[in-house]
Amino acid sequence: MNTQEQVNKFSKLLRMQVIEFLVKEDVFKYRGERLNDADLAMTVMFIDKIPCCTRKLRSLFADAHQYHEDIGMMPHAATIADLEFCMKQRYIGFQCEQRIAHSWLPFKEDEDLRRLPAFKQLAQIYAPLIQAGKKILPPVDRKAVVSEAQAIINQVSNAITA
Repeated sequence: MNTQEQVNKFSKLLRMQVIEFLVKEDVFKYRGERLNDADLAMTVMFIDKIPCCTRKLRSLFADAHQYHEDIGMMPHAATIADLEFCMKQRYIGFQCEQRIAHSWLPFKEDEDLRRLPAFKQLAQIYAPLIQAGKKILPPVDRKAVVSEAQAIINQVSNAITA
């Protein structure tokens, strides 16, 4: 497996581990309980589909709690609907649309997220690159690249035939 494939694999794994960590933390804090494995897996899967970069996920949860407070709700664990609403209607969504350096990695201040196994794996992959004075590789979503290329090809072909 080449370096790019490793980065892609561990970046995705890190995102899933970050989401799982934040969901567990949120549910335990507000409900004092733990989710069963099936509910946790389903919740992580749905949150992964929200277009929020890994770096801003903790802020997304915090914004959902601020939203609860803003509308006068009692504090409770963030739901998937709350997170989606915040991404679409609140400032956190605007922040996530901006270009964020190393958006697939947690902030340095998020030490608990930087202790996750996938982050340690990425650090091992990046160590030789950093020592050699090279930039770290971002993950590449091949499906997104192909679909964007197809959209450009379609636009060009439509412009030519029009």
